[in-house]
Amino acid sequence: MPIDQLSLLEKRVNQILELVKRLKQDNAFLEQKVKTIGQRLTQRERDRLRWNHDRVRLRSKVERILSEMQTLPARLHLTEERQGARAGKRGET
Repeated sequence: MPIDQLSLLEKRVNQILELVKRLKQDNAFLEQKVKTIGQRLTQRERDRLRWNHDRVRLRSKVERILSEMQTLPARLHLTEERQGARAGKRGET
């Protein structure tokens, strides 16, 4: 093999080695990025589950409060009747 061809081959091998080195660095960077994105995705899923749980709990509380508010007029009426009955008993004695 002539020296020119050997030098050309050596140059090509060095270029390939540099390319492999850059590809390994890029791969390591991308693997870290995928890991980071995976961690964020996991955290967001946890947040979503927690928010969903909180939403269900809050909805239950609001429904309970609304239910109590709907029965409030009837309860107030009963309270007024009881107070009226007590006042009537006091007046009788």
